Amino acid sequence: MIEILDKGYHITIQDSGRNGYSAYGVTRSGFMDSISANKANGLLSNSLNEAVFEITMMGGKFRFHSDTSICISGGLFDVQLNNNVVKNNTKIQVLKNDILSFGKAIEGYRIYLAIEGGIDSQKVLNSRSMYSSITTDSVIKTGDRYNFLNNKKSKKNYLNHSDFLFVKNINVSKGPEFKLLNSDDIFKLSNELFTISNNNRMGYFFNEDICPNSFSIVSSPVIPGTVQLTPSGKLIVLMQDGQVTGGYPRILQLDNLSISVLSQKKQGDRIKFNFINLS
Repeated sequence: MIEILDKGYHITIQDSGRNGYSAYGVTRSGFMDSISANKANGLLSNSLNEAVFEITMMGGKFRFHSDTSICISGGLFDVQLNNNVVKNNTKIQVLKNDILSFGKAIEGYRIYLAIEGGIDSQKVLNSRSMYSSITTDSVIKTGDRYNFLNNKKSKKNYLNHSDFLFVKNINVSKGPEFKLLNSDDIFKLSNELFTISNNNRMGYFFNEDICPNSFSIVSSPVIPGTVQLTPSGKLIVLMQDGQVTGGYPRILQLDNLSISVLSQKKQGDRIKFNFINLS
């Protein structure tokens, strides 16, 4: 069992999400940075769908009430086990009454805590991912306790390299309404840096914009990584808790790797869109 001693800034439980329910208006949710979450699970030989703690920006303190193994992966945070610094991407043995504490992010924005065998939390629509109005809680709370699962070991470890998570370039491909853009818009998108403003699990916004427009489309399906263009010229990158339909033109699309890279960026960070497969 694990006990939450400090709920941190924004900590949720996430797995790979609720796939297959968008037709009913249910958002996907799931890991914002699937690369890091998969790595943490993989190093413990967990299934890549096992739920983990997703810790954003800073904070969080956990007490273990039984022996187990853990792994942390993702952003570089000040993380200590019983006041001793621990590192990312290493299988760590913890004992009963050990305390794991997360300080501020040093580089990146999100870090993942995986527990061997998985976390036993509320499961709704085949997923343990927390989301307001679907699960009872949308974030963890101080005093919460979660048992550990004893799920079967995976035969494959997911041991990818993740150094690229902190690069500025975000790979994008054409969205369905890319053809609405003019040459000036395309030049700006492909050459200028964009500064992240507001951001959360629903979407990322930027200070800069491209040309205002009067484009409109019939409300159409969108998925995590869809880049929408508003009438004012602002860009919105939908993330894991984003809506499933939208009426803004879908001009670009990020893949899962690029979503992971973007999810490690915070307000004030600057990114550059790297166009791929545009021929």
